[in-house]
Amino acid sequence: MNITKKTTLNTEGVSAIFIIAFVSLFVLAGFIVGFNLPLFVITMLLGGFIAFIYPRSGLYAIVFLTFIYERFFTLQPIIMGRVEYKLYPLDIVFLAVIAGILFQTVSGKIELRLKKVDYYLVGFIFLTIIYFLISVFIIKSDFALSFSSFKNYVFYSLFYFVALFLLQKREHLIQLLKFTLAGATGIIFFIIYGILSGSGLWSEFTPLSTEGVRLLAFTHSFYLSMALLGVLAYLVFKRNISSKFYLALITIWVIGIVGSMMRHLWISLFISFIILYFVISKRHRIIFRKILVKYIVLIIAIIVILTQISLLVPRSEISQTAVSVKNIILQRFGSLSHVSTDESFSWRSGVWKEGVKEYRKNPLMGVGFGKKIHVEIGKYKDSIDIRNIHNSPLGLLVQMGILPFVLFVVLVYKNLKELLVRIKDDWIGVLLLVLMVNYLIAFLFQPYLEANLLGIFFWIILGLIRAYNLQSYENTGNK
Repeated sequence: MNITKKTTLNTEGVSAIFIIAFVSLFVLAGFIVGFNLPLFVITMLLGGFIAFIYPRSGLYAIVFLTFIYERFFTLQPIIMGRVEYKLYPLDIVFLAVIAGILFQTVSGKIELRLKKVDYYLVGFIFLTIIYFLISVFIIKSDFALSFSSFKNYVFYSLFYFVALFLLQKREHLIQLLKFTLAGATGIIFFIIYGILSGSGLWSEFTPLSTEGVRLLAFTHSFYLSMALLGVLAYLVFKRNISSKFYLALITIWVIGIVGSMMRHLWISLFISFIILYFVISKRHRIIFRKILVKYIVLIIAIIVILTQISLLVPRSEISQTAVSVKNIILQRFGSLSHVSTDESFSWRSGVWKEGVKEYRKNPLMGVGFGKKIHVEIGKYKDSIDIRNIHNSPLGLLVQMGILPFVLFVVLVYKNLKELLVRIKDDWIGVLLLVLMVNYLIAFLFQPYLEANLLGIFFWIILGLIRAYNLQSYENTGNK
């Protein structure tokens, strides 16, 4: 089965395109004239109505729109006068998807069945609601911060059930992968923009701890890391590995990921590649090595060409950008060998230590939502939101204590354990495994679960693993 094969779009595919078009109209208009309430209402009502009628279309659209517009789709509040209401376009489409699922359940089109493993998430959600109420009404924590944690851990975790109930057939997952691939292909525009301008669009939201600039925003780089793993897993099981389209696509993605300067993504991808290599059969390892050689040769050729351009036209914008990026990349790679003196790693180490100190005050119940910790690292002094300590599992443990944390860990463990039993050399099973591995490494270094534009993909991937374990997607291997 070719994930890029040209086929006639079904009704759900066309409906997803319409949702994307309506939401894009609002987002793009916002860049020109700012927030427009009438346009927001019209486009969101139209997009939400389609997502209600075709919930799968809503899910496809959410993934694509997040890949392209990231925070301008997931974090754009409603503005009325001087007041902001944090009901985002993502929330409206997602609520319509949930409502559509419930309506189809009542109509008998969808049957909602939970198994024992799913109740770990149900328990986690229930406890999170309790913690939110305690934090707001008893501990008297900051309401906005508490509600943000509540929303990310409860509302967006429902993506797990949405993925489980909507994507139990292999063709539905393939359709999702096509929209994901389309979104990742669209990110190439941002890579080109970053190279030509010398700075990535929207990269200012995650400034570097060292000198230099990012050629691609962190979020786009993370999305590309998932897409890269997906295409690589597919190619390993595909007989014809000489696809020029894939060769060019992955090469450009690699340039973007490296140019983002996000070291934790480099680490998570490297570990994911190793897991991918050892989980597949010996026959597919040979194909993996052939693919790897092709990309290494091509990347070396690109480096040589850029070096020649730098020497021939040393004062050009492209030449100066290439030299600057090269120096920063070497510096960022070099910092991995001496993390004790790196500013970013020192900050994380200090914040994590303070987080552990707070947790020890109440290891059973945690400290609750909306709390901050005071951090002093040399001359640096600041108060940091516990939910923003750049380590999602630790943030979860410090805020909610041991029981919700254990439920979360067991939920992931149980699903991954069954996935490893069911994979049977199937590219989709392998893909889901490496996607989760990539996420589990990455969220140790950034607040992934605490940011909806990152966190929703954890719950979607986990929901897909659960659906795979349920149906094994017919386990058709290379078809």
